[in-house]
Amino acid sequence: MNNISAIIVALGSPKYLAQTIGSITDLVDEIIIVDIGLDDATLERIKKAKKVIIKKEHAVPYVELIREQSKKLAKHTYVFFLDPDEVVPPQLAQSIADNYEQYDYIVVPRKNIIFTKWIQHSRWWPDYQTRLFKKSAAIWPQQLHAQPELKGHGLTLEPKENLALVHHNYERISEYMNKMNRYAQGDAQEHVDKHKSYTIREALDDGMREFISRYFAAEGYKDGMHGFALSFLQLMYYPLVYFYYWEARKYEKIDQKELVNESLHFFKDGLYQTNHWLSRKGFISELSKIKHIIIKSLS
Repeated sequence: MNNISAIIVALGSPKYLAQTIGSITDLVDEIIIVDIGLDDATLERIKKAKKVIIKKEHAVPYVELIREQSKKLAKHTYVFFLDPDEVVPPQLAQSIADNYEQYDYIVVPRKNIIFTKWIQHSRWWPDYQTRLFKKSAAIWPQQLHAQPELKGHGLTLEPKENLALVHHNYERISEYMNKMNRYAQGDAQEHVDKHKSYTIREALDDGMREFISRYFAAEGYKDGMHGFALSFLQLMYYPLVYFYYWEARKYEKIDQKELVNESLHFFKDGLYQTNHWLSRKGFISELSKIKHIIIKSLS
């Protein structure tokens, strides 16, 4: 008996849920599936799995809203949070089994598979996640993508592929867009509910910061087109949050001069930061060489 309860919050028909369950069957003593809208066929399949207990809960736009309360469903001292598209490889399971009783929590690297590729840059690796912990050692805030407040003695595993949680994140761009849309609505509503202002300047700055930090600073360009696409999609997220915030505020009138000024600021800032990183990463000299070759060939 390992004294571990696994908790998986799931909805719809998660493609990898059976693999997720199978990867932890020998590691944990119970597997609690928090059903926030699973389809009937999926429910029938997982009912037959070993150690599975199904608990029905109301739907939420993102899992952080119920992480803390879902801890109460666990009967064991340690809780192992997993998403329904995360699979625990054998060496990670063994490392957890060998070490968990010495610690209050364990932080693991996560290998994100996005658009069929392991993303090794763009801030998607090692993407550390607190997944196993004593119930008393972690408190989960109700903010999107929030990390838990931790106490006690923790272990952070090395960023090695064989010790990484395998996250089958997005297979198609439409999946990414659907989740981004849902998260942006939830994020905007949180601003409204908590009377937190959000300006177009803040949204555009946040978006540009995401692109620059992922594509240049975190070397997303090394992931090729995948890195560019993901960095640009992350840029789009914050303006989308603002648009939903604007909608929630009944499409309040925005001064035209302000919009023009913010547009200019956005593009000027983007150009400035791009030039800075092109120079810092050594791309400007390479571009100059290419430009010279092209001009010479045309002369």
